Amino acid sequence: MSSKSDDAPLLPAEPVTAESVANYLRAHPDFLAENTDLLSTLTPPQFNHGNGVVDMQSFMLTRLRAEIAQLQTRERTLLAAAESNVNVQSRVHHGARTLLDARSFKHLIRVINEDLPGMLRVEAVVLCVEIDEKLPGKTENAGVVVIKPGTVKRLLEPGTDIALCPDTPGEKAIFGKAAARVNSAAMLRLGIGLKVPAALLALGSRAPDGFDPRQGTDLLGFLGHVVEHCIRRWLSQPA
Repeated sequence: MSSKSDDAPLLPAEPVTAESVANYLRAHPDFLAENTDLLSTLTPPQFNHGNGVVDMQSFMLTRLRAEIAQLQTRERTLLAAAESNVNVQSRVHHGARTLLDARSFKHLIRVINEDLPGMLRVEAVVLCVEIDEKLPGKTENAGVVVIKPGTVKRLLEPGTDIALCPDTPGEKAIFGKAAARVNSAAMLRLGIGLKVPAALLALGSRAPDGFDPRQGTDLLGFLGHVVEHCIRRWLSQPA
């Protein structure tokens, strides 16, 4: 059985009028201060102060709107960059774990050549070693690229362990068949040991700005150290 209040018809909401809005703002003088985003949508009144007198209120509000829009754009850019950095960090850490899980030196080289490109979203990842003559056995089939002595010094200046090369065609001597798909590259010097020839890890990207000097190199440096550690571990193992 319904009560009288349930049977009573609902009262229509009071219409919003200019007067009701004005009364609300008078009763809540801090409303705009607490809701500053409204300032970018409100249209200020134009005051006529006479010939040659600038309406500073309108000018200041226009500038405020522009500053708010600029801050919003910057915020979106920073958020996008932060999200991208997190994704890159996750991919590099995944690659590092896979390298450390390699069961042999041959498996390690296969991870570098076949697994890392997909994990890092690049076209090619290559381990290069300087040597006068080709190593005994099927070196190229083993996945290690032999480069001429002095190549590492040419690609990396003294004291520089990482070089980022944007808008640069891939070198066939380094990337082989994948060179045609490489348009930017990262070169990482590898310090494997005093008795080991100079070596580097080369990463090639299809995008001309895939690697750029303005980018940070901490994650690439971390990846290079992991590769160094893994190579030292397997080279120290008995044949």
